[in-house]
Amino acid sequence: MRPRRGRGKKSRKRPVAWGRWTLYSLGRVLQVTGLLITLVAATAFFGTSSTTAMLRMMLVGVLFFVPGWLLARRDPGA
Repeated sequence: MRPRRGRGKKSRKRPVAWGRWTLYSLGRVLQVTGLLITLVAATAFFGTSSTTAMLRMMLVGVLFFVPGWLLARRDPGA
């Protein structure tokens, strides 16, 4: 027979770090947003003569992506 639950050694669960998960999720959202902006810039200005507008829009995508990457570097569950 197996012992009943609740008897024996009790395993301690680590408390959930909501602040870390929130920052991690915010970082992932910023990363995806930056990638989508860059993708739209690459496809919207493909074959046009407005290179400056494409580069500006891609810069905006990078400015979203980099802070997201910095926030989401570490997995909060590890």
